[in-house]
Amino acid sequence: MFADMKSTKASDIVREKLIEVGGTATVKMLNGEAFSITITTDCRAFETKKIPGHNYGFEVFDEIFDLLHENGGKVDKGNGRNYKLGEGKCGSNTAVGAIGYKYWKRATGESVYDPVFVLAAVLEWAEICHNKRGFLELC
Repeated sequence: MFADMKSTKASDIVREKLIEVGGTATVKMLNGEAFSITITTDCRAFETKKIPGHNYGFEVFDEIFDLLHENGGKVDKGNGRNYKLGEGKCGSNTAVGAIGYKYWKRATGESVYDPVFVLAAVLEWAEICHNKRGFLELC
C-alpha cells in the first residue's frame, strides 16, 4: 500500500519519505537526541523504541497537520503527562489533545499517552513543520 506521490496529506508525506530512505530513518528530537523510526511491514504505521509498545498509524500526522492548519500554522504541543484530556494544557487546541480526541477517540477527563515529542520530531524530519520548544509551526 503506497501513497500518492503528489499527495499533500502529512500521513502520505511521512510514509513516502520513509519508503524513499529504505523504511528506517534517524530522527532528531529538539534536545538533539537521535532515535530511529521504522515503517511497519504493511506500510500503514511506524514504530520506534522511543514509544515502546505503540505503533502509530501515519494518520496521526494528519490530525496534527489539520490542527496546525485550523490554527494559522502554529499550535501548542500540550502536556498529557500532567493533565487529563480536556484540562489545562491538554485541550483540543493542543497537539496532544487532538491526538487524544481524534486519533485515540478518548473522552474528556481520560488520561492520554503523550507521544508529541516523537511525533513532532518526525514532522520536522519530514519537513512538514518546525519543532519548537512548546509549540509546532508549519514550514
